[in-house]
Amino acid sequence: MTVKLHYFHGRAPLRALVLVREERRVELYVKQVGESTWAVVALTGTDAGQPQKQRCQGPYHSVGRAEAVLRAIAGALLEDDYDPRPADHVVWSVMAQRLARSLRTDSMAIDARYLFDPDQYEPIG
Repeated sequence: MTVKLHYFHGRAPLRALVLVREERRVELYVKQVGESTWAVVALTGTDAGQPQKQRCQGPYHSVGRAEAVLRAIAGALLEDDYDPRPADHVVWSVMAQRLARSLRTDSMAIDARYLFDPDQYEPIG
């Protein structure tokens, strides 16, 4: 197990990683979504097909934090018998960028429209 972790632990920037288990492919990305904000995007599908599931987390206020999240996700996938393929090229980067942009759009929309008013708070129950 520690040999596998060697591929993506360290100080070198890690912006994309491919992991494979049998016919399943996972691509993990760190994508910039604002001037100083970053997201982690995960796409999964068949090794020869298009992504079937997607997940976007963030925004994070530093690239280092986003990379740490990517490394933690990759570590969990290794424990689930995925193999890292650091030499493989990512193939779903356009979709990953689109998801990252949607995160920026969604979070900007929330920030722009939502203002908490404590006088309108109603407790649950």
